[in-house]
Amino acid sequence: MKYIFGLALAGGGARGAYAAGVLRYMFTELPKHIGEVPWPKIVSGTSVGALNGYFAACHDPNEIRRMQEIWQNISIQDVFSFYEGGTFGTLRYMLGMSSRGHLLSQAPLRKLIQQEASRRSLRKSIAANLCRAYIVSATHLQTGEGTLFIETNDPTFEIPPPPFGSIEYSKIYPEHLIASSAIPVLFPPEAIDGEYFIDGGVRQNAPLHPVLYGGAQKILVIGTRYANTKRNSQGTDPTLSQIAGKTLNALTLDPIERDARSTNLINSIIDWGVERYGEEFSNTLLKDKGIRKTEIIQIQPSESLGSLVMDCYDAQKVQTTRNIKWLLNKLYSQGKESGDSDLLSQILFDQCYTKAAERLGFYDAQKRQEELISFFLD
Repeated sequence: MKYIFGLALAGGGARGAYAAGVLRYMFTELPKHIGEVPWPKIVSGTSVGALNGYFAACHDPNEIRRMQEIWQNISIQDVFSFYEGGTFGTLRYMLGMSSRGHLLSQAPLRKLIQQEASRRSLRKSIAANLCRAYIVSATHLQTGEGTLFIETNDPTFEIPPPPFGSIEYSKIYPEHLIASSAIPVLFPPEAIDGEYFIDGGVRQNAPLHPVLYGGAQKILVIGTRYANTKRNSQGTDPTLSQIAGKTLNALTLDPIERDARSTNLINSIIDWGVERYGEEFSNTLLKDKGIRKTEIIQIQPSESLGSLVMDCYDAQKVQTTRNIKWLLNKLYSQGKESGDSDLLSQILFDQCYTKAAERLGFYDAQKRQEELISFFLD
């Protein structure tokens, strides 16, 4: 590709299966139509988006196959664990959350990430400058600042920090990915060099900022939230799971539309300047201010993943511990009235749901095939 292609991946827990499906189409089917694999030069991700972004940043078909294998065969035990004991012990554990600060343990996910990172595919890609920059978004616990951890082998790669945020250039290790996916209350904060961090989605769920300012000329944003925001009448009082799920959705609302609107405004100004003053206008703007035209395309679920998880959930097939199954059953039963459960769609790391979400991502990308071909070939 003669242009710089950037990829921004949103968070969303188990909803990351959807993004994996989009990526599977991007790297296995789309090349048949555009004549090459559209590997991204800049990859930016938050939470599970950072995990999926790891595989994309490796520039290796084997890593994409491995990503698909994980989502097709994942189980809850691969991601988190919960206290296993009797009723009274569980009650004491729940009451102890006020001092402990989290409900679940991410130890299984840490083990999975360490296993995947041991192949060093990302290091090779960065060292060869195949991937110019791999960026992981997290939130500093004490200050609430958004922090971008950037691994790059290009000394010229520099971007301004996001609003009320900071930049740290470093090699990306498992603790950075764990920190980015540490959903508040559910998972414990992660320590990096003595500082604690939590989920990057608290400040920026789909980190478009670093890709936009990193010089990408074409950007693909993969979201995990259903675009339809139509209000429906509430028949019953909101349940705890509904409040928690909708709150997580609200926390992960993005300024993507704002950034995209600003980008479109800049593009129109450049077009106006070229028409009025000639090509020298855009050349001077790029040389003096680093401003260029940027094309953004966004893919997000064509149906609610909160509804999809209600259709897919099967208590008999989900392999997990007794206490976790009790929690999942509770979330499922509370979602029956509304027909959706945002919280369940984020924590059900089980193939009964992730396979369906991954297929939806693939089909949504496939439905926009002509648009994607034009995007990459124009």
